[in-house]
Amino acid sequence: MTPHRRIPTALLSLLLSGATLRAEVRVSVQDSNGLACIKYQCTAGEIVRAFALDVTVDQGQIIGVTNFCRGLSTAAARGYGIFPAAFRDYVTVSSGSNADFTVAGYTPLADVSDRPADTLPGLNSSGVTLELGALWDPAVTAAVPDAAGTLCALQLSQAAHVTVTTNAARGGLVSALTGVTLTPVFTGAYVDPNYPYVIAITAESGVVTVTFRGGELLTAPAVTGPWSGSGNTNGLYTNLLSGAASAFYRVRRAAVITPAPGITGITLSGGVLAVSFQGGELMTAPAVTGPWTGTGNTSGSYSNAVSAGPALFYRVRQ
Repeated sequence: MTPHRRIPTALLSLLLSGATLRAEVRVSVQDSNGLACIKYQCTAGEIVRAFALDVTVDQGQIIGVTNFCRGLSTAAARGYGIFPAAFRDYVTVSSGSNADFTVAGYTPLADVSDRPADTLPGLNSSGVTLELGALWDPAVTAAVPDAAGTLCALQLSQAAHVTVTTNAARGGLVSALTGVTLTPVFTGAYVDPNYPYVIAITAESGVVTVTFRGGELLTAPAVTGPWSGSGNTNGLYTNLLSGAASAFYRVRRAAVITPAPGITGITLSGGVLAVSFQGGELMTAPAVTGPWTGTGNTSGSYSNAVSAGPALFYRVRQ
């Protein structure tokens, strides 16, 4: 049977109402096992009705959104689970005010087509616009969203600094209390999706399986050690269970080996000079004493047609 929740229809319009005392609401990004968690904290008893936020990364892409609640805020499940654009596009209200919030596509991502000039591109880009609201029965005090919590989590394609700010076109932060103006304070964070940790441990048919990421799996007979490297960095480890012996697992970040900058080879063939190098940017100069000029090339391979002109010298800077 498809789960439904009853929506107090008189409350739907409250999500669209603005606020008319000042209160500080902190919105921050936190790295949680490689996910960019969007957190909020109310500091003075204020209650937020809705959040409209822009989230961006300085490199890579935002590739997924998860860890958000759906539907009304209730005493059993408090939170911000009303997403205006997705509600309009995906949720069907039936039998008066019953709605299914489990439908695929119901997420906090704003629809770019609604306001193209004021909306970030969305998933698989460097920025997303989020819109999250809360509706609850005003007669049920326990249904009011918590004063602090997680709005959602974003998946990144690579390590990046994540920034969050208000989306003013969609109202920014809207207070649920009349006469209270919310003052948002935003804090970004560096998030590494390759943060090393154990994802899961299962034991079945005498075999223990450990899935992990971000480095080398370590094992120990006790939580205090001694810890030994398994040499396994591929994210999957299996081993036969042996009697009553205990085994503990953790992951250490794999060492990053950076080659020392230098020329690894120079060849001349068919009038073309080829330079192979490592560890930085190739530089050229008309004399060994300089002046040295950067080529902008860090790929490790450089070629140029040889002319009868002045000599050229090469070196690499990190």
